[in-house]
Amino acid sequence: MDSLPTAIAGLKTWKLALIAFIAGALSVLAMAPFHLWPVLFLTFPLMIWVLDAVALREDATTRREDYLKRLKSAALLGWAFGFGYFLAGIYWIGFAFYVDAQRYAVLMPFAVAGLCAALGLFYAVAGVLAAAMWRRGYARIIGFVFAFFCVEAARGYFFTGFPWNLFGQALAADDAPMQMAAYIGIYGLTLAALFIFSAPAAFIAAPGARFDRLPVPALVAALTLAAFYAVGAQRLQQSVGDVPGVRIRIVQPNIPQQEKWKPENRRWIFERALQLSRSGTSGEDIAAFTHVIWPESSVPVLFAFNDQIYSDEVRDALSALIPDGTSLIIGAERAEGSREPDGRPRFDRAFNSLFLLGKGAEIRAVYDKIHLVPFGEYVPFRDVLMKAGFSAFSHRLDGFEAGLGPARPIETPQAAPFLPLICYEIIFPGRTGNLPERPKWLVNITNDAWFGQSTGPYQHLHLARIRAVEEGLPVVRVANTGISAVIDPFGRILDKIDLGKAGTIDHSLPHALPITCYQKTRMQSFIALFFFTLQFYLAMVALAKVR
Repeated sequence: MDSLPTAIAGLKTWKLALIAFIAGALSVLAMAPFHLWPVLFLTFPLMIWVLDAVALREDATTRREDYLKRLKSAALLGWAFGFGYFLAGIYWIGFAFYVDAQRYAVLMPFAVAGLCAALGLFYAVAGVLAAAMWRRGYARIIGFVFAFFCVEAARGYFFTGFPWNLFGQALAADDAPMQMAAYIGIYGLTLAALFIFSAPAAFIAAPGARFDRLPVPALVAALTLAAFYAVGAQRLQQSVGDVPGVRIRIVQPNIPQQEKWKPENRRWIFERALQLSRSGTSGEDIAAFTHVIWPESSVPVLFAFNDQIYSDEVRDALSALIPDGTSLIIGAERAEGSREPDGRPRFDRAFNSLFLLGKGAEIRAVYDKIHLVPFGEYVPFRDVLMKAGFSAFSHRLDGFEAGLGPARPIETPQAAPFLPLICYEIIFPGRTGNLPERPKWLVNITNDAWFGQSTGPYQHLHLARIRAVEEGLPVVRVANTGISAVIDPFGRILDKIDLGKAGTIDHSLPHALPITCYQKTRMQSFIALFFFTLQFYLAMVALAKVR
């Protein structure tokens, strides 16, 4: 095995970039739905050995030209890793281009490759930072961990944020280590994953790495992984009961995205949701449930105009559906505007919204989605780009407006307040940290029909499970085509409807846990992890100089 890093060290830069690309693509196997996280024990050391090939060249730090060349090569290698990682991890974004294939299919390969190439720039920065910190010995492993940790955190916030397939999700593949998210959050898990899976590089050194016989990082990593499993297993010994008197019916209508907005399909789509709500797949009457929940954009027409249900037919049908003592939570569109002199509505702004309806189809609360998907739900720099021919992928080509945030808990007569999260708003951690009142459950409505039978919906579900652990709150996830699920505050799936199936889930609501350590010390713990890793790196540098 020692010959592998030696062979890598002698390769030309383009061959090193190819290895980095393959390592990035293989790393996706650690994510949902595969959860083959041991693959990172190979791919992370491969990246370290690839960076060794450019960062351990003799006299690289004594000549400015050589130093800049090293940084440029490291940027290319980091970018190649990122490009492979995102291309294999979010390829399913391309499925959205085939919903309206006549208009968008030709753009698919360019858009997907372009997005993955752009996201790969984050890892190009990581490569540069790692190369700048590269030192012989164990310090180079900690430098790699620190650099990629900083960049993983940055991509969760910069340019609206995209914390999808963070490396910490690999550690959360099993229920036990997933529990550490309650203490250190997904970014703490990401730091731990980078360190643990990079550890094998301490056993096999590249030429000139000068390791001692005792692989200190590998021993610390092994102890960390063992501790995660032990602490998580102990936490899972706790029991969580159900909230008395609360019963939930989840409706998954399974409507193909290509069919949803065709005028001739509106009636049967709406009728399917109504029928599933009335008796479900179990046959139990809707009156037995305190909450019935429909997915995002479940009503295939404009639902509300200026805070009133727009269609008399829709209002009458929902009024007949909702019994006394039951709340209906639905995802649908609403618009604001004015009336023309002849009474016709003029739509000025549209929103992707969640509605809470009571008896008589009375609108009791509305939440407008805050974190919109670029180009999916809105067009950045709309005035300029729409003139150039760009439009949103939704049927509303000019896109939606973002709601005024942050999201606030919504009260229902039958249960404690819930926090509404629409679609990929669930992927962002810390949503309840600054709220004046802590919700007792999370409702995540989504429409993953855009992405077909791909890995995307499974990754989305896994993120919802991690949010449950971080927050200590149950998650009720309602998807159009799957995967709908009831998730307890330990991230365990209590019941679900698989991808591509229509049906209902009838379930009780799990109790919330007390506020988690992560929620109490969210930013403080992040800063502590940042400086701990930096100090660990400096200690390894100092140790190398002493020896």
